[in-house]
Amino acid sequence: MAAELCFGSLGGTWDVGSETLDGVRVGLFAFGYPVSIAVIVRWVPVVRERRIRWFVLHQLAVAAIVIGWSTESAWSAVLINGAWLVIATAWYAAGGQRPGPA
Repeated sequence: MAAELCFGSLGGTWDVGSETLDGVRVGLFAFGYPVSIAVIVRWVPVVRERRIRWFVLHQLAVAAIVIGWSTESAWSAVLINGAWLVIATAWYAAGGQRPGPA
């Protein structure tokens, strides 16, 4: 069955077999939440030591969470997790450096 995006008056919903979409969502969350939590627990060393593999896994995991919530049209969860994705990227890009004395 081909996925078809149907937009209603209040927002978009995925028009795929409900069971298929539930399975995809569970898979996204089953990967996303454990991996992202495991990396977040070690976040400061990941940033300071520039552990690129850990960072990439974290980004993929959070992206999976965002996609999972978007398929359910849970926009507040998409916003919260998407914001963390942007914040984590900026934090990693800054290298976790503290500003030096002025």
